[in-house]
Amino acid sequence: MSHVCRRTFLSLSGLLASSICYGEQGPSPDVTEPPASDTFLVIPLRLHVLTASDLPEIDCRLTDADLARILRKVNGIWNKAGIHWGLESIVREPAANSKKFRLVRDLNGSVPLDYYSMLVPELTRLLSGLDVYYIHKFSVNGVWLDDDFAMVQETAGLRPVEGGIDEPIPRVTAHELGHALGLAHRQNRTNLLASGTTGTSLNAKEVATARRHALKIQGILTVDALREHAEEATSQDHKVEARRLWTWLSEIPGDASKDALRRRDEVGAAQD
Repeated sequence: MSHVCRRTFLSLSGLLASSICYGEQGPSPDVTEPPASDTFLVIPLRLHVLTASDLPEIDCRLTDADLARILRKVNGIWNKAGIHWGLESIVREPAANSKKFRLVRDLNGSVPLDYYSMLVPELTRLLSGLDVYYIHKFSVNGVWLDDDFAMVQETAGLRPVEGGIDEPIPRVTAHELGHALGLAHRQNRTNLLASGTTGTSLNAKEVATARRHALKIQGILTVDALREHAEEATSQDHKVEARRLWTWLSEIPGDASKDALRRRDEVGAAQD
């Protein structure tokens, strides 16, 4: 687990900078552009690929390149809210309790959604941040299981809408993370929280709600706090950690991204 993910640090100035105010009169307008880069909130995210040779419906085949593309598009959706999901790590692991899961499936002909939580290996959960688990296929595109993690099928399918995203899995992932940030379904078909569409829009009230809930997540960082951790990891020659943190900073839209990328490259690729 990363050094920064064991610490939760939000400076007063970071908290103040993270507050974006919107008027409460009239319809809430869609937010189309990201806020200033120094107001971003960064949430560590661990991506899990569950494997199960005896459960083809669980056995996920996504590659690291797939996951990098998916997360890049997830951040493309969420950056208008001033929220960035920082890739803490990718974990490929056998699903837990596969025999018990198969027994439930065989006895009932199907598996209720809340039973899918038994597949999650507890020892690899991220303590500071959130987790997303990818499986091959189940009865829905994805689900937030109210226990700090989402589960998403790699075979997701969505109804195209105008202005929608070009790939289902990033949208489903971003949708489930929206539930993690306190957002309910809103059946405007171009909205991120609409059911089963490629829509990705968020309105100002949804952005404010998501940011308010994000501040409650253990491990969240303001940009100032993230930069401080990156400087500390660099000065202590924790190269893997430093590269990870500078990478997160480089992915945030704004003028500082090029400098963060330069700092990451200066760290080098040596192991801690």
